[in-house]
Amino acid sequence: MFNSGTAWLRQAVNNLQRNRQRERVLRQAIEDVVEIADPIIRLAPRYRRTLHPSVATAMAYCDELVGVIPGPVQLDPNGYYDDPLVKAIFLSADEMNIVLRNARNTDLPGTEKEIYALLLMDRTEKTIFGPSQQGDVVLNDVAMQAVTFTNHRVVAQAADLQATVLLLRQRILEVLAGVAMEKIATLKGNLAELRERRQQLGSMYRILCGKPRVFELFCHGEPEQADKVREVKELMGATDEEIKEARTEVETPDDTLKHLKRIMDSPADTLVVRRQSLRLDWKNVIVGDSRDTEASEITLAEFTLNREMRRSAVLVRFDRQAMS
Repeated sequence: MFNSGTAWLRQAVNNLQRNRQRERVLRQAIEDVVEIADPIIRLAPRYRRTLHPSVATAMAYCDELVGVIPGPVQLDPNGYYDDPLVKAIFLSADEMNIVLRNARNTDLPGTEKEIYALLLMDRTEKTIFGPSQQGDVVLNDVAMQAVTFTNHRVVAQAADLQATVLLLRQRILEVLAGVAMEKIATLKGNLAELRERRQQLGSMYRILCGKPRVFELFCHGEPEQADKVREVKELMGATDEEIKEARTEVETPDDTLKHLKRIMDSPADTLVVRRQSLRLDWKNVIVGDSRDTEASEITLAEFTLNREMRRSAVLVRFDRQAMS
């Protein structure tokens, strides 16, 4: 009975420590996204409390996204032909060597031998023409789609897979905050442009209204003068309305806080990661579901940012010596 009570107490202490650690990580994440999006958010009352559930939601979503990424796949130039996925994403073993050499983060503790990371790349497709076998018939000059992977980049390097996963969660959270930053900066820039336009219109209005009085002894009255004054005055009024609307978006720290919170509340509206499987022949031509052609199925993850920017990805591991 005493041992049972001791075990319960030990479990309670462990749970308490884990909860405190999660809370520390969450508080730091809040500060990180605020620093990226707009540090002025810190002037908003209770910004931490406001962002607490939103950033927690975003972090959980980041964990889901990382779980979708396949791998880790071993990158070894000597085994280039052994893995269909590796052969598909690199044009040659030499290209793989170059990518590994260009991976800069080599000063990691505990990485005497192996490094884990995320490999990002662009996927492009182009139409090629060549022979294609359909059953017992060989057709010439058939249009086919060939896949090529370029612009390889190794990120989130660490000594073990768990550390890479944590780094990826942080990177994805930073991407979400970066989207908020871009939105806030755009709105602030638009407000600044409107205010500058209003100032120019005000100066023009004063010139148009003052010119007849200043030069009335030396020049004839211009019939178009009244029309010009009226036009500028209307533009001033319209600009004032635009400024009024723009001010409601980003004039106060609370306004910018709302933009960051909105993205953290619904991260799936900004960033999506899906698994993607392809059947490719030895020339990286997509063969679809046809079983008549010898092909290998590869699985990657595809990141989609703001429904436009796309990058393919796979978790990888490789020997540190391969980077020398």
